[in-house]
Amino acid sequence: MTPYLEKIIAAAADGGLILTSNKRLSRHLQLMFDRQMIAEGKVAWETPAIFSFDGWWGRMLAELDLEWQQLDGFQQKRLWQQIIEEDSLNNDKALLHLSATAEKATQAAQLLSEYQVELEGDLLSLDQLAFKNWLQTYRQLAGEHGWQDRSLLIYQVLEAFATGRLKAPQQLILTGFDQQSPLLLKLCQQITAEGGQTRIVDPEPSADHRAYLYPANDSQHEIVQAACWTRALLQEGVESIGIVVMDLQARRSQIERIFRDQIDPQAVLQRDDEENLFSLSLGTPLIEQGPIHAALEILSVGFSLSLDLVSFLLRTPYLQASLSEADQRAIFDSRLRSFRQASFRLTRLVDLAKSANRIPAFVRCLEILGELAKDKKSRMPGEWAVLFDEVLTKIGWPGERSLASNEYQMVCAWRDKLLPGLASLDMVSQPLECLKALGLLRQLAADTDFQLEAPTGSVQVVGLLESAGLEFEHLWVMGMTEDALPAAARPNPFLPVSLQASCQMPHSSPERELDFAHQVIARLKAAGATTIFSYPRREGDSDLRPSPLVRHLPEAKPVFAAKVDILSQIAATSLTLEQLDDSQAPPVATVSEKGGTSILKDQALCPFRAFAHHRLRVRSFDEAQPGLDAMTRGSLLHKALELFWHAIKNQQQLIDLTPDQRDQQVFQAVTKAIDEYYAERPKPQAELLAIEQDRLQGLLDDWLTTIELKRMPFQVVHLEAEQFETIGPLQIRTVVDRMDQLEDGSLIILDYKTGKVEAELLIGDRLLEPQLPIYAISRSDHDADGIAFAQVRRGQCKLIGVARTAELLPGVEAVENHRRARQQELHNWDELLHHWRNQLESLAEDFVAGIARVDPAAEKYACRYCDLSSLCRIVEAEKEGEVQ
Repeated sequence: MTPYLEKIIAAAADGGLILTSNKRLSRHLQLMFDRQMIAEGKVAWETPAIFSFDGWWGRMLAELDLEWQQLDGFQQKRLWQQIIEEDSLNNDKALLHLSATAEKATQAAQLLSEYQVELEGDLLSLDQLAFKNWLQTYRQLAGEHGWQDRSLLIYQVLEAFATGRLKAPQQLILTGFDQQSPLLLKLCQQITAEGGQTRIVDPEPSADHRAYLYPANDSQHEIVQAACWTRALLQEGVESIGIVVMDLQARRSQIERIFRDQIDPQAVLQRDDEENLFSLSLGTPLIEQGPIHAALEILSVGFSLSLDLVSFLLRTPYLQASLSEADQRAIFDSRLRSFRQASFRLTRLVDLAKSANRIPAFVRCLEILGELAKDKKSRMPGEWAVLFDEVLTKIGWPGERSLASNEYQMVCAWRDKLLPGLASLDMVSQPLECLKALGLLRQLAADTDFQLEAPTGSVQVVGLLESAGLEFEHLWVMGMTEDALPAAARPNPFLPVSLQASCQMPHSSPERELDFAHQVIARLKAAGATTIFSYPRREGDSDLRPSPLVRHLPEAKPVFAAKVDILSQIAATSLTLEQLDDSQAPPVATVSEKGGTSILKDQALCPFRAFAHHRLRVRSFDEAQPGLDAMTRGSLLHKALELFWHAIKNQQQLIDLTPDQRDQQVFQAVTKAIDEYYAERPKPQAELLAIEQDRLQGLLDDWLTTIELKRMPFQVVHLEAEQFETIGPLQIRTVVDRMDQLEDGSLIILDYKTGKVEAELLIGDRLLEPQLPIYAISRSDHDADGIAFAQVRRGQCKLIGVARTAELLPGVEAVENHRRARQQELHNWDELLHHWRNQLESLAEDFVAGIARVDPAAEKYACRYCDLSSLCRIVEAEKEGEVQ
């Protein structure tokens, strides 16, 4: 036992009051006291008076029955928010960050109260004048309701010592305080006046203490090296290791991941998140914890839901029947994504869920949440807390599966901290609507830290303030750059800097920060027999330097254990990897495979793509986009043109229409197309459809006047014609947008495209658009005489394709004049048809044979819009030189 602990335990055993700077230190000292009592053979002992300063004066207020007068942190913040918000509305001054402003205003008011000074003078800034008005309102409200600030209540505790209402401790020990506040000094003075003794007991550096400086390459290297150093000490049997991190809040997740990898790599494979070999002092906000985040998302359901929120509700395990309906909910999620809509009305979503007929529990949850969304009553926060709890209970939160230990603690925090915290706002709040109450609950969850209840391990990772009073055998202090200690002054913007500096308020001046930094460095040096200060030499593009307070220390030469994370072990292990040629899949089992032209298109684009899409049935989810996505707009255009040509059978009828009549036909076709398309789909907002209606009408008119009226006379003979064609061993279903017959009997096949297209899709080493060629070679009664993509784009309408003769389609060349055809040594239409048949049969035979190599066509066609990026091994194949 160290001399420091001996003094603390002796004073506590003698009945002294031990006050610490934070709860962590008080728990640590209580544990050390209990261990000492056990070591002395005692079976029972009086609980020592070891408390954090805040915890102790809270007990004193309870004894004086003054607890009700104190507003906790969130109540104060809420009161300040209301005051500031009301003042901003009255003055037409909108604040961008109300919460942050309220927090700074609360701090300023506490500083004035604690240091017993007032905001006076004529040289106040506009912000300070605004704060002065807010403070006046705050004090008026506090006086009306009997509320008092923390510092004023502490003065009442001191007065109670003087009057004898409370018994003053005869011995007061302060530990872990880097600097003493005015309240702490007045407490010491009062106890001394009452005949008691006060003293400060902190760890002192040992005679053989050593301190070093370690320069790391960057911040990640610094964390990895600290973790490997820690592992080396653990292997030597060291039982107390400290890691102090200057900016633990910002680096918590990275530190936790790296330390788990290096100190306890097996924990990565375990479901339980309890900390064993090392513990982190800093919790994470409750709003980031799974069950809490789910509860808040569930309660936020309104009349309109984003696709992301709906998908979250379908996938979360914290909802009723999340296991029993998991598969059907996943199917429903995929169906919703196929609509490619960014949001859904709740009523429409309920109808869709009911039509699925396999997720009744989810439907019931939506109906319950719909009732909550309809509730427009204003209630007190406490009433909303009760209602929120009732709603979550009805929908089965936190789910039907057994909770892990950490999840159980989170649920307890929701019920024991968050909901009571919301209810406590009744003291300072007016009746609220549901969304406002839920916003307060979110804010409370964001401001409340969650710390797992788990035994403290041999390694403690703590922040700078949490390290006060702790002792270790070995200590590593991370992040000691020149801007970390001493830190820059950060005076409160609502108080004059001169006032803060004269009172020596925290963060008020560079001089105070330097004095504080010297005390912290001295404390850290005393906290371990060996202390290593480290800093990253570089971060991003910036060179960093160490703090001037440790720059003089000798460079550390620590012993590092070998890296044991999985990736490092793999890299360090010399293995002969087995090579597996996965370009050959099992052949298709059935004699013929049925499918659309997409089978052959995918096989041409990349054999692996065809295998994944049509053999493995793997596809990514459709992605929602704002407004109407390109696929939806294309489908509407196709439908509108189909309906138009159903009514107008040939070019002559089109010519006979007056402009007004043509506009009327176009209007009817577009209107009917939109109605039919959305008959079985969720319908977007009327305003959005009106914009799309105008766009489509203009686009169709552009197409008709630019292309259709200038063609050779034609008769539309087929629209959306479906047929099955045998291509090699495959039976292919084709649906061609349109087939026209010219006056001379020639047949033209058209395929509408709303994007830009190129002729090389039809004639090239690979047949990347097989639908038109399939239809061209499969006419038993009459071969097609020309095929073309009908590119329907505003200002860029044209026909792109190839024909038997040049005069059949405007802008479309005959085979013998086509550049791509000449490159393939094709001289006439019949040779091209034969070439297409060979290409199509080769693609069909490759697919059936199981050819599945990663061999994409040009990037702009195959990879740029491929949905298999998370599955395809194109990057690995390129590294190995396998891609042809």
